[in-house]
Amino acid sequence: MSATIHVDHVQLPIPVGGSAVARQFYEQALGLVERRDPLLDRPGTLRFDLGGQRLDLSEGHYIGVAPQAHLALQVRELDALVERLRHDGHPVDVARLSDGRAYTEDPFGNRIELVAAPEEPVLHREPHHVSQLRISL
Repeated sequence: MSATIHVDHVQLPIPVGGSAVARQFYEQALGLVERRDPLLDRPGTLRFDLGGQRLDLSEGHYIGVAPQAHLALQVRELDALVERLRHDGHPVDVARLSDGRAYTEDPFGNRIELVAAPEEPVLHREPHHVSQLRISL
């Protein structure tokens, strides 16, 4: 049995000097919150909260991005996010099967899959009256 519990973090490459552009895209376009940690902060490295996990972006020299490599983010209000990304000039490709997925790229070509979060079920409860409750012992 595996001792793996969950993803701790994902790291994506960004070019040297790309931190300001990355911060703008991930904070403003995607709405992620930067996570600062004085013990881990290094020049050229950014971290963003992903609901208990984190996304690390690290400046460095790299030779490109594999087309199948991507980060998949589950998002609320996918349609609104797609419209905001398009409005801000970011490329967006909506899945042809309209299965609640869209794809975009960060300013450095890292592919990002946006997956619509399942709607939370609405619990319908009938009102209970004290006179209707019976307790058996």
